[in-house]
Amino acid sequence: MGLRSIKTKLIAIYAAVVLVVMTVSGSFMLLSVRTTEINQTHDALQSIATLIEGRIVQMNERADFGGAPEWGMLSGYDIEGVILSDAGRVIAPPEFIGMNFNDNTLAEALTGVESFNVGSIGLDLHGAERQWFTFAMPVERDGETFVVYTRVDMDTMNVRLFSLTFTLVTTVLIALAVTVVFWFFLGSTLANPIVALTKHAKALASGDFSHEIETTGDDEIAQLARDFNHMSKELRATLGRVASENNKREAVLQNTSHGVLAYDISGQLLHANHASGDLLQGIDIAAIDAQTIFTYFGFDPEDVMQMKQGEVRDSVHEDGELYLFACVTVYTDEAGAVDGFVIVLQDITRQQKLDNMRKEFVANVSHELRTPLTSVKTYTETLLAGAIDDRETALQFLKVIDDEAERMSLLISDLLELSRLDSKHATLEMDVVDLVALLRLAIRQARVLAEQKEQEIEFDPPDTVCFIEANAARINQVVSNIISNSIKYSPEKTTVKIRLESTEKFYRVFIQDQGMGIPQDSLNHIFERFYRVDKARSRALGGTGLGLAIVKEIMEEHGGKVYASSQPGQGTTMVLRFNRMGEGI
Repeated sequence: MGLRSIKTKLIAIYAAVVLVVMTVSGSFMLLSVRTTEINQTHDALQSIATLIEGRIVQMNERADFGGAPEWGMLSGYDIEGVILSDAGRVIAPPEFIGMNFNDNTLAEALTGVESFNVGSIGLDLHGAERQWFTFAMPVERDGETFVVYTRVDMDTMNVRLFSLTFTLVTTVLIALAVTVVFWFFLGSTLANPIVALTKHAKALASGDFSHEIETTGDDEIAQLARDFNHMSKELRATLGRVASENNKREAVLQNTSHGVLAYDISGQLLHANHASGDLLQGIDIAAIDAQTIFTYFGFDPEDVMQMKQGEVRDSVHEDGELYLFACVTVYTDEAGAVDGFVIVLQDITRQQKLDNMRKEFVANVSHELRTPLTSVKTYTETLLAGAIDDRETALQFLKVIDDEAERMSLLISDLLELSRLDSKHATLEMDVVDLVALLRLAIRQARVLAEQKEQEIEFDPPDTVCFIEANAARINQVVSNIISNSIKYSPEKTTVKIRLESTEKFYRVFIQDQGMGIPQDSLNHIFERFYRVDKARSRALGGTGLGLAIVKEIMEEHGGKVYASSQPGQGTTMVLRFNRMGEGI
């Protein structure tokens, strides 16, 4: 199809060139011949008119014009000549008397102007209408004005022009036929390499670089084919490098934890990596434009649109518990004009929560220390003001001061414990210990506190040992803390139940109390530092708000977990999960 198309175009172009050249030159030739014929006819008519004037008009009387022998001279010509009076009537020769000549040539001659006309319509001697070349010339003799009128039929010239036109048309057709045949064979020489180049260009466009064009000769087309082969090799190498770089960039973009959104200058989305979809769940990124997303993250769209290369705008966006740090910058084209925008999203929820926790922790520590210090200062000032002289009152005040000092000591001890756990500088000395033995020890230690509230601790240990790898003192601290909390928050004369279950991989210790329970919205927060479900009651029972946070840190340090389940009014069950060791230990 391509070969026929190229050949057709080449043949059509050169045929059109030949046709135009031959048509123009033929038309010019026809016009030139016609002009020559007209000029020659004019001269002939003028010559005969002059002859009639000199031989007939000037040498004969008016009455003798018709019988002058010189009319015989016109018999050898196709030209007709007559003499008319100044009134336009035919005087001679006799055969034309009575005929009317009404063309413009005669009218102008009657005004005294010599005239020539082409294509005048008039009747011949037989009454047939014809086209004529006409010439009229005014003459005078003895003060009388006559008009010598000559004409010749145009059929002779028209026949010659038709013959010439036919010859030219035939020549043009022959030239066209020769051109088509010539370019049909010559066009293959030019078209075949072009078709090969087109075929290989399509292959390149589809990504096939395996073919080369065979080249012969040293002409421009052969040089073009060699350059095309070289371009194909260079393009294959370049595309390979570009594909490699694109793959690297795509791998980085798709595997980074940061979300990346790219928009063009019109605000249409060009690229969004997986992380951006994860960070913006619930938002159809593809359906919104750049200005909407700018506004969503708190940017001023007009300000962003006027940014220059190298400028950056950033913002922190809060969506519930999710915090996103967004920064936007522009990218430019080769000319340095802004071509689009890139938004980078970073999930800073953890950092923000840690920062909030740090602020809250500092505030809580300050509050927890300020409360006993205020009490100590108040009672001390009262004693110094004279209450020390009242022994009974002084002893009560000193007891309060001692309790508050003990409370601060416990708080500082817990803070130091958390600091040690957070820093992870000290490595725990692990040993293989029996979890059942640890539970029994913690229960014995807690019975004194339970007996004060007439409570029972119920534990049915398994018959076998349950080995875990742990630091015995730390695990004892964990179990004791939870049992102590269960006793503190359970009413008098109730039972704290402890049971141990084993699975293929874990041991689970369930410590169940019969206290007030924990609301569902607080279960996820009870392991946070200084969090209290009932702050007033916790302080009254001597809690620092750090016990469960320490429990959580110690369990995670041992590779275990701690969690709780509860229903308000039905008590709370704390669950400790430990990694199980092999039976052969």
